[in-house]
Amino acid sequence: MNQICISRLDKIGDMILTLPAIKAIKTANPNMHISVLASEYNSKVLQGINYIDKIIIVNTNSNFLTLLKRIIFIRKINFDFFLNVSPTILSYFFCFFSNSKIKATLIFLSRYKKSIYSKLFTRLFAKIFCNYVHVIDRCSKLKNNENLHQTNMIIEMIKICKISVDNNPIIEIVLPKKKLNLTPLNKTLITIHLSEKWINKFYTENNLLELFIQLPKEKYIYVLTTDNFNKNKFKKIYKNYLVIDNNNFSKINKLNNSITILDKLSYQNWVQIIYSSNLVITPECGCTHISSACKVPVIIIYDSNNLPDAIYKEYHPWKSQHKKLVFDDIKLNKKIINNLK
Repeated sequence: MNQICISRLDKIGDMILTLPAIKAIKTANPNMHISVLASEYNSKVLQGINYIDKIIIVNTNSNFLTLLKRIIFIRKINFDFFLNVSPTILSYFFCFFSNSKIKATLIFLSRYKKSIYSKLFTRLFAKIFCNYVHVIDRCSKLKNNENLHQTNMIIEMIKICKISVDNNPIIEIVLPKKKLNLTPLNKTLITIHLSEKWINKFYTENNLLELFIQLPKEKYIYVLTTDNFNKNKFKKIYKNYLVIDNNNFSKINKLNNSITILDKLSYQNWVQIIYSSNLVITPECGCTHISSACKVPVIIIYDSNNLPDAIYKEYHPWKSQHKKLVFDDIKLNKKIINNLK
């Protein structure tokens, strides 16, 4: 039985986009033992997944000595394959210094400009330590309108390593057993994720407040989910709407207010709300991919200052219903509302 370790030490959304590739390996190789090297944060999405045999968690904020002990632990396992799909220095180190028979890594070159120096040292070290190096020239692929989606690039690397994969991979996480029924009769639930990315050069908290005022209330109840950075960014919004924190989440019977803030929910409660929603509205972030994994349609607003078309090509939700908008659109609020009707 072959043992494979897949390293993904970055964000939740990146981990979710890796899951179809992991599922594709397990489907084609049911006897292969699959370990996933995950961060404390993104490992939450892996709990209970039956096509992953082992989760190895790394505290990416640990000191050097602790991380060194973790690398030594990985070396002792003697994996047959170690696949690094995470563009973090730490993930490269785990790959390079693992004791695996076959090591492979993805390297994404700059999407912003073509340069022979892009990731130069990473490429040099990868050639020394790895059996396979899959370099993605994002600039050229974007220019030529080639496929650049993260999941596809990961699957390409797996095939380069001569590992068989299923040809129709899907995202599959452990979902709640049932949807919550929190809305009054004849109303449906819509989640708006209050990522700090709402506030930028083109869009302010006042624009967001205007959106909330204009949202149709006859058929919908809205919840605003938050993260750890919200109160300083959304002071007016916190003052205007009822706030229910995670400690009181389980006490909710019905949401009678048209808009309610659900503040700093646990990962499990956040997924429960998204799964129970008919639609999610969010800037491009991890919430995009949680919605996709929950099979819930999502409206995604992209950062106009960060090559929105390129980011969409690389990170759009995998095989799910979604709508792409951008923050510099002067009719953004109107387009969001029109997509609700």
